[in-house]
Amino acid sequence: MKRTIRVLGIAVAVLLTLVRVSTALAARDPLVGSWQSTDIDGSYQILTIGGGPGSSHYVRYYDFGATICDVTPGALEFAASASGVLTGSGDELAGTLPVYCQYRPPEYWGDHYFQFTYDASTDTLSDGSIVWYRR
Repeated sequence: MKRTIRVLGIAVAVLLTLVRVSTALAARDPLVGSWQSTDIDGSYQILTIGGGPGSSHYVRYYDFGATICDVTPGALEFAASASGVLTGSGDELAGTLPVYCQYRPPEYWGDHYFQFTYDASTDTLSDGSIVWYRR
């Protein structure tokens, strides 16, 4: 278990470094960057958004205590992740991504529609119920 957590931590760190480098090299896109939030169930979440071709944005979402993956109600000990490409339009980013519970081995949970709106006055993202802050 410790090894799995360590490997996941290293993978997240590498991904965040790549997003930061691509952010520095790309023209300023307010959606691009590394974001964090607290889910409505109290779990910590991160979201990395990178630029892509045209209006595409490469996205990696990770919830460190996803209720949907919780095999013991209330334990919040299982993570969920989603990655893929979402489409940007102005200050909006939206699309459907496959979500996986991070069991051993990972298990497909289903497709989920993600929609994020950027607020320039606060430099935050919102998904309709949660506010995301830059990391």
